[in-house]
Amino acid sequence: AAAVNFQIITASRRTMPTCTGVMRVCMLALAALVTSAAGASPDQLSRPHLAVAAPNGASRATSLATSQAAVLRGGLRRPTLRRSSRARVSAVAAIPAPTQSAGANVPATFINLVKAVVGSGVLSLPAAVAAFSSSKAAVAPSVAILIIAAAISGYCFALVARTCAATGTRTWEGAWEQTMSKSTTWLPNGLIVCKCFVACLAYTMVIGDAFSSIFAASGFPAALAGRTSTILMFASLFLLPLSLLPSLEMLKYTSFAGMFGILYTLAFMAVRAPAYSSPVSALAMAVPAALKPRFAAAGAAGLTGALDAISTPKVFILLSVLATAFTAHYSAPRMFAEFAPMAKSGEPASPAKVKRFCALVAMGFGTAGAISASLMALGYSTFGGACSGLILNNYAPIDALAKISRVAVGASIVCTYPIAFHGLRDGALGLAGVQDPSQRTKLALTLALVSVVTVCAILLQDLGKVAAISGALLASLIVYVLPSTMFGQVLAKRKGPQPELWLCRGMQILGVVVGCLGVKVTLA
Repeated sequence: AAAVNFQIITASRRTMPTCTGVMRVCMLALAALVTSAAGASPDQLSRPHLAVAAPNGASRATSLATSQAAVLRGGLRRPTLRRSSRARVSAVAAIPAPTQSAGANVPATFINLVKAVVGSGVLSLPAAVAAFSSSKAAVAPSVAILIIAAAISGYCFALVARTCAATGTRTWEGAWEQTMSKSTTWLPNGLIVCKCFVACLAYTMVIGDAFSSIFAASGFPAALAGRTSTILMFASLFLLPLSLLPSLEMLKYTSFAGMFGILYTLAFMAVRAPAYSSPVSALAMAVPAALKPRFAAAGAAGLTGALDAISTPKVFILLSVLATAFTAHYSAPRMFAEFAPMAKSGEPASPAKVKRFCALVAMGFGTAGAISASLMALGYSTFGGACSGLILNNYAPIDALAKISRVAVGASIVCTYPIAFHGLRDGALGLAGVQDPSQRTKLALTLALVSVVTVCAILLQDLGKVAAISGALLASLIVYVLPSTMFGQVLAKRKGPQPELWLCRGMQILGVVVGCLGVKVTLA
């Protein structure tokens, strides 16, 4: 247990030498939890002497000279181990020397990718269908549109990685500079900064609104249950420490926790569907009148009914929402760069790595598409045209499973925040022209950006149409237009016919059409 404690503290010193007090508290708490799980009692955690097993099985008394108070006061320093007078035992000898990571493995990258795609936006998909139809026949064509959108988004995500591999770059800025021009690198960085800033701001506002109501319903004091205090608490205890993690590979555990929240919500909706479909059930009667299930009269059956359900210009609302829901492309260069095996900066990635990563992207977006389609179909099939912008609002306040789901979704949003924040920070560094930032630079920028996002979330109460318009326009450009433009330039420089170049041109046209029509429908 002492060895694990020591390794965590020294590893945190090596990766985050300028760690703030908040991060030191979190790392110390993590070390205590791991030590406790390894079998140490609570009273052992509070004493400076820990029992360390020697190779011969005997128990030796070993003293950690660095106390918890010293860690919080002076930073994370390597503790000095004092030997017992009865034996020469070195705890350091039992600790394997940490090695530099060779890159994120397949499971870690897969979990991060799925969680980045399946965010809280998936809970608005039923309302996107309800925006243009209240017929049950709209379910099948809407699912088909979602699957196509997921496939296209996944293809464009892979285009970003393939561009980075072909140019030997690790960032959006580098890939754009190598394929387009250095004078216009502000364009992708600016779009990504705007998109990620809006995403982080929306996440923080949802966290404040959701958890403040949960705390108030649980009887917390008004000073703690207020929206402002909730945002400040979550920003300092969770959002900032998670944003300080140096790589996406370290987010695999929080991404897994976030995925659990979405999967629980999906299971909960499936279990509760029969109860809310019956108008005489206690749960259905407890739903507010405006949110009760509402369906149009049955029309034509089969393919004709499905086509009639989507034969309206408002179907572009669904397309815009899907573009936003499947936006994870701001993290594509970082995910590909950190994917094992990691290539040196400036060197093209091996074809084998590109092939493995593209296969992983196909699996990740396929899984995300299946989860999103299931949730959209369940929510719309249960409530029809009455679907709320957040589908959980349709469930009765007395529903205990719904309360758990709201907490789980809130936790999922907390776990999604750092992925979007990494895109925000990387884009901001690109706009500033910083190629290889130091740890101090990253720390200062992280503190500044988290502070700005937190203050804006406290001051703003509703993003309204600004978020909807920026989401539709920015998502379309980042998902469809920019990746296809960059890789199209890569293909254009190759000798011989390049049939895929026409597909890239088609993605550019699709992005412009979806973005413009999405903005027009939103304004209308």
